[in-house]
Amino acid sequence: MGNRTFLSVTAEAGDGEYEDVAFETNNFLAPFWFSLASEEQYQRFRERLISAWNAVKPHLDNEDLEDMPEWEAFAEALYWPIPWDEAVMQLRQSLPVTLARFPALGPYMLEWLETLFTYVRAHPSPVVHLELAQYFHFYTDPLEYLEQIEHCLHLWRRPDALWFDRWNDDMNPYLLGGEHIPKRVANGEERKQEETTVTPEIEEKKRSSQQSEKLYVWLLAILSGALFLGALLLFANKWLAVLAFFLPSICIVLWELLIRPKKKILHSVKKERPAPSLAAIKIAYYDGTSPIKLQGIEAVNLDKTDSFTVLWPHIARAQVSSPNQIELILHTEAEGLYPSPALVILDGVLAAELIASAVHCMAHLSRM
Repeated sequence: MGNRTFLSVTAEAGDGEYEDVAFETNNFLAPFWFSLASEEQYQRFRERLISAWNAVKPHLDNEDLEDMPEWEAFAEALYWPIPWDEAVMQLRQSLPVTLARFPALGPYMLEWLETLFTYVRAHPSPVVHLELAQYFHFYTDPLEYLEQIEHCLHLWRRPDALWFDRWNDDMNPYLLGGEHIPKRVANGEERKQEETTVTPEIEEKKRSSQQSEKLYVWLLAILSGALFLGALLLFANKWLAVLAFFLPSICIVLWELLIRPKKKILHSVKKERPAPSLAAIKIAYYDGTSPIKLQGIEAVNLDKTDSFTVLWPHIARAQVSSPNQIELILHTEAEGLYPSPALVILDGVLAAELIASAVHCMAHLSRM
């Protein structure tokens, strides 16, 4: 249990159901959600909320407060709808600014956007809803509540090193974007295909396993019988013959109990990978000149004699070619607009993989 917030995506003027929830949090606000909100949208949300609260304040001591229209209007003001066309426009403005200073956000943001897009594509005129009503339960005044929202907005307006050091120095995908899974609705034909392709394989494995077990039992019986007869004929002693009969079974039991478990342990220890250190995944602030710009990314030609900016919509993907170099793969229609190959050269501080993730974020976003 807790005070949950939800990011849902619905059709225009549609009422959200739980199936429309793309992300949710428990007892905290996810900073990624507020990358969708422009300053103008936030000011309208703030004014609406404070106005509704001022109407509620004279009635706070009323026992029937929750049944009053003023309270209903205040609860409605806590919901924040953002049309997707406005949200994506704000993303294109705010995301390059933040990724230039926090490039390690790239992989997290890319995964978050891919999940969000699965919900957005389900509607012709999508609207993103930030449902924050339960989070207000932590506060007794809207100004304190709005201050927490402004902390999240700060990452997308004026990103600085103090943001992480002061607020959340150990961010992870859940704390940044909330938790949910990509939306996927399989139709009847897809489910039927999955059943017809997966089920025969499972049945075939079961049948093969049963046949192998029967074969092992018959071989064990034949071997035990042969040892029994051989010992009886050779030594003419029925007790030795009985011992010979059970010898294969005794060997199998000893193998399972003593030898095989040790091999399993050694095998698992050998395969185990060390956990990544916190220092390796920490989202650090980059205080330098970043190749990430608002409209695109700075690149050079093969001889490094000409620099230019490749626009985000023209980039198909970014390919890491060395620890400090990225090659931009362009869409076919844009290949003649830039020198080939278009290379992004990085200093010794920026990691090529992180910048490539940031490029994928912006290139993907430019097509939405």
